[in-house]
Amino acid sequence: MKIEPKHVIPTVIRYTFSAIICSFTMTLPLSAKDQPQWGQQCRNMVSFETNIPASFNPETGLNIKWQVPLGTQSYSTPVISNGKIFIGTNNDKPRDPRHKGDRGILLCLDETDGSLLWQLVTPKLQGDAYLDWPKAGICSSATVDGDRVYVVGNRAEIFCLDINGQYNGNDGPFKTEGEMMVLPGNEPIETTKLDADVIWSLDMKTAPINMYPHDSAHSSILVDGDLLYLNTGNGVDNTHKKIRRPDAPSLIVVDKNTGKLVAKDDERIGLKIVHSTWASPSLSNGNVQKQIIFGGGNGICYGFQVPSPLPQKQSAQNLKRLWYFNCDINAPKDDPHNYMRNRKVSALCARMGETIPCH
Repeated sequence: MKIEPKHVIPTVIRYTFSAIICSFTMTLPLSAKDQPQWGQQCRNMVSFETNIPASFNPETGLNIKWQVPLGTQSYSTPVISNGKIFIGTNNDKPRDPRHKGDRGILLCLDETDGSLLWQLVTPKLQGDAYLDWPKAGICSSATVDGDRVYVVGNRAEIFCLDINGQYNGNDGPFKTEGEMMVLPGNEPIETTKLDADVIWSLDMKTAPINMYPHDSAHSSILVDGDLLYLNTGNGVDNTHKKIRRPDAPSLIVVDKNTGKLVAKDDERIGLKIVHSTWASPSLSNGNVQKQIIFGGGNGICYGFQVPSPLPQKQSAQNLKRLWYFNCDINAPKDDPHNYMRNRKVSALCARMGETIPCH
């Protein structure tokens, strides 16, 4: 059972952890290999780096090159590429006076000293707090591929960004960054060199994806060739008992150059999502064929065939499932929301004479 973001880590620990992430990251030698995406393609977290300090202490400065404060909540994992560090956070400690209030933030920091190079700033979704949890910021980890940065923002939008921000001008077809940084109906903000340069964006809440976010959008985008693989984040509504978009895909494939939807799963996972779809896909280069491994929000792990290139005017194809594995065969798969917080399971244990401990 998942828990709400506000209960994930006690406040004091969470704030401290945010500071440690930046400081510990820079204990690596400057010659260390870049880490442009979370866990790389296979999501293997084993590092082959050597001569890493065995200990560090932010208070004394032991093995700390520099440290900078993040926001008050930071759920994103930092990635490092081309002398830059990318990490998501919130706007409780504004770095630009033009941006006030709760915002989703992706920081681009200089690897040598932690100084701010530029930042992606997006307002919160309005209305229902469960669509975009207050103060959670951008929870997704960025993925760097050459001179492009891919990230899922707090509003369930996929962004393709210029790795240099606005420093080298406003590149690409997307020219409305000023409008993107403010709530609808407000005057656009004039972009500066501190702002992100959006090449393209894809809103997963609209067609052809039509997902329904819950709590916070989260995905670590997987890059393979010209394709991006990511989970959509489709989930329950604020009652935790209903899926508003049961037909929305859970896994999608997007063209990294254009933002066009190339493929999607057709497993009808939406009807059986327990809470949300927060698991990021991984790539397996097996002996037989390359495949995408994906943990669905229904507790089932899937293997999908890598899609073929999509002709220019063809609509998105359905991913071919190669296999699946039920990670918990005894768990309810139909209408799992009735079992949220184990209410019915607890009642069953009581009827069995309280011989089974219920938690």
